[in-house]
Amino acid sequence: MTTGPGHDGRVDAAAVILRSEQRKKELRCRLSETMPYIGGTGRRYRGVLDAYHGETGFDIDPAAARALRRAWDDLTSDRSRRHELPDYDKRQPLELRELAAAKLFDRLAGPAESVRGVRVRPDEVVVCPYSSMLLLEEVIATVVRPGGVIVCPEGFYKNFATHVAKFDVRVVVPEATPGDEFRIDPDALTRALDRHGDAVCAVLLTLPGNPVVSSYSLAESAELARILVAARVPVVCDMAFDRLVPGHIPLAAFEVPTAGGPVRLYDRMVTVTGNSKGYNAFGPCKLGAACSGDSEWLARVRARLTIAFQRESTHLVRAVLEHTPEAYFEHNRKLVREQFDTALERIAALDAEFGGNILRPLGSGASMFLSVVADPGLLSAAGVRTSAELEDLLLVGAGVDSVALGRTGSARLGVRLNVLAPRRGPGTESRELIDELFDRLAGLIGEIRGGRTYHEILRRRGIAEFVS
Repeated sequence: MTTGPGHDGRVDAAAVILRSEQRKKELRCRLSETMPYIGGTGRRYRGVLDAYHGETGFDIDPAAARALRRAWDDLTSDRSRRHELPDYDKRQPLELRELAAAKLFDRLAGPAESVRGVRVRPDEVVVCPYSSMLLLEEVIATVVRPGGVIVCPEGFYKNFATHVAKFDVRVVVPEATPGDEFRIDPDALTRALDRHGDAVCAVLLTLPGNPVVSSYSLAESAELARILVAARVPVVCDMAFDRLVPGHIPLAAFEVPTAGGPVRLYDRMVTVTGNSKGYNAFGPCKLGAACSGDSEWLARVRARLTIAFQRESTHLVRAVLEHTPEAYFEHNRKLVREQFDTALERIAALDAEFGGNILRPLGSGASMFLSVVADPGLLSAAGVRTSAELEDLLLVGAGVDSVALGRTGSARLGVRLNVLAPRRGPGTESRELIDELFDRLAGLIGEIRGGRTYHEILRRRGIAEFVS
C-alpha cells in the first residue's frame, strides 16, 4: 500500500507507522522512569508523559456503572438467562441493532433545520463485538479490489494505514484546505476522484476529525455531499468521536438534488462508530456499529461478521447504552471545551514568551486532541525535517509522547497531543497534567532557542539517530 500527501507518492504508510511504534518501544526502554527533563519554569520532571494515547480519562456515567454492576450480578447468578428469547441472533442481536439505531445514530435524524436527515432503522444497522475498527476493516474489505485506490482526505486515524495494509490497494491523500482550518478541501477531493476515476474503490472520511476537528458550515457540508454523490463511489465515514463534538452534522444526513431526482448520501455511504469514546465503554461492554441505506452493501458486510456476540456480552453492552443519559455527553463536551481552551491559552503563553507562532493549532473545533504545527524557523534551527523527527525529538528531549501528523496522511510538520487526559501510564489519565505537558515543551523550546539541536539532544541522551 502506498500513500502520499496530495498525490500518489510512493511512501509505504503502514511501514511509517510500524517504524514509529518500534522507535517508541526502543526509546521507552532507554528513557527510564527516572530520566530527568527540565521544564520552562526550571522545574525538573521524571519519566515520560504520554500524550499519544486515545483514552478520554472519563469514567462511564454513574447510572450506567450501576446498571453494569446489576448486569454483572445477573450474569454471575444466571438471572440473565431466565427470560432469554429462543431466537436470539448471536451474530446480529436485534436488541443491539435497535440500541445502535436509537443511541449511536440518532444525530442522523434532522440534525439541522434545513437538513431533513435520516431516521435509522434497526435493519439498516450491523454490529460487531468490541471494536469499531474491526468493523471498519470489514466494510473496507467489501469494496476493495486489487490495484484499486482509497481516497482519504488529509487527517485520518493514526493507525488506519496498518488496517488496510492487508488489502492490495493504494491510499491517495487529497490535501486539506490551505492554512490552519484543516477542512476537507472540495477542490482537492474532486481532483483526486477525477484523476483516479474507475480505480477508486471508496472514499474514507474521518468526521468529526481525528487528529483535527474542524467546523463546517451547512453550505460546506452540502458541497462535500454533492461531490461524493456525483462521484458515484462508495463512501465510508469513521464517526467514532461524534459524541465528544457539539453540533456535528453527519454527512450521511444530507440529500443531494440531481438531474435524476434527490439522492440521499445515506444510500451511498456506510457510517461506522462505536461506544468506546462517547460512552467510554471498556472491554466486554464495547461494540462497533455501522449503518447505511444500501441494503446490498450491508448484506456483504454482515456476511463477513462471523464473530458472535455472547449473550453475556450483549447483556453488558445493553447496560451501558440503555442507561447513559444525554446529560452525560453534554457534561463531557463542556469539559473537553474547557480543557481545549486551556491548551490554547498555554500555546498563547509560549508565543508570548518566545515570540512568534511557536506552535500553531490546527482546526476550528474543540477535541480531546490538539494538533499543532511548529514554527519552521525553530525546526530548522533544531535540524528537524519531518513530523516523524519532531515526534522523536519531543519524546527524547521533553519526555512527551505524541503522534506525528505524517501518520495521519499529512505532510505538515506537527504532532497530535492528547490534551484532555495526558498520563504517566494506563489508568493515570489526568486533566491536571496539562500544565506539566506544556512546561516540558517550553523547556525543550528553550533548549533549541539556546542553540541545542535535535541530534545533539539525541547524543546527550545516548540515543541513536532515528531513521525515518
